[in-house]
Amino acid sequence: MKIYSPLFIALRIIVYATLVFGMAEGAFFDAAHPLGDSFFGEATFVEITQEVLLFLLSVFFIFIGFKWKTIQPVSNLIGLFFLISFIREFNFLSIDWSYPALIVFLVFIWLFIRDFKKIKEASIQFFSVPASSWLLSGLLTTYVFSRLMGRSKFWRLLYAGEEYRLAKAATEESIELLGDTIMFIGAIEFLLYFISKQKLSASDSCLPTS
Repeated sequence: MKIYSPLFIALRIIVYATLVFGMAEGAFFDAAHPLGDSFFGEATFVEITQEVLLFLLSVFFIFIGFKWKTIQPVSNLIGLFFLISFIREFNFLSIDWSYPALIVFLVFIWLFIRDFKKIKEASIQFFSVPASSWLLSGLLTTYVFSRLMGRSKFWRLLYAGEEYRLAKAATEESIELLGDTIMFIGAIEFLLYFISKQKLSASDSCLPTS
């Protein structure tokens, strides 16, 4: 398939490397230009970009499931998971974020029950796509590794008193942004695979039958 041609692979590597470079530069900008005494606060490049990426991931996986019916039972659940994560990012607001998140979670449970018999086959189809590796890598980076690196007891081994907080925030938030970026790259790869699959199916349907 064309998406695996050496030229297209090289082009994607350059684009993705540029994207990751931009994220790192954004984190550097936040460190160099703090908002008052707040580093990596809610109105910074890192935080806002995390929110944008989570929202885009939610929309993408719900959309791709609508277009790709065989993976829809799984992609819907993944999309709702990212939507809950997006809502969770607004925990700094005075409005209790848990209520809208609970509504989305109830929809998640309803879809899981409704599509339970289809989930096994949908999972096989979904995780047979090479791009799913990007998604899993990003999930582990954002939801596991960044949390572990953000443990206060780890940073207290390196710093005296409360001086560790700045390094802790920079490391945890930047790693979380990296994980979100990897998952976003995975979404792009999913889309490219789907487009290629659609073109291949269309070309096969045009072949004369004997």
